[in-house]
Amino acid sequence: MDLFSEIAGDCWKCGLTDGPCQPAEFDFLVADPAHGAVAQFFGVVRNHNEGLAAAAVDYDVHPELALKALAELCCDICADYPVKVAIIHSRGIVRVGEASVLIAASSTHRKDALGAVSDAIDLLKVRVPIWKKEIGLDNELRWLDGHSLRED
Repeated sequence: MDLFSEIAGDCWKCGLTDGPCQPAEFDFLVADPAHGAVAQFFGVVRNHNEGLAAAAVDYDVHPELALKALAELCCDICADYPVKVAIIHSRGIVRVGEASVLIAASSTHRKDALGAVSDAIDLLKVRVPIWKKEIGLDNELRWLDGHSLRED
């Protein structure tokens, strides 16, 4: 996978890619002969949001801050679950049907892999500074509401 920015630890890897994520062979990032379960989540751009048709989403990313937040998220997931985890997120335009985020986790048993992937996408949406500008069918641009990074 062609990443313009990446970082890795003992049990995790995360990175950013320009344009859509490429899911092919993504699971190799968490391969481990001791693990019998691999769970994956592909976040795919859909053709509507809040009753409005969409053609694409333009993801605005501050690479250094986003990568730091992704690394912290991966560390936290590995502290909470006995897993290997990988997260890749897009920057730029991703069209309907293309993946904007990939998350994979491997573990000895499925429960940990599934839980890690579920928690990772929920926390990513709150903790990682990535902003979404939706592109309508008429090329109208709409910034989508996000989550505050402030804890207060």
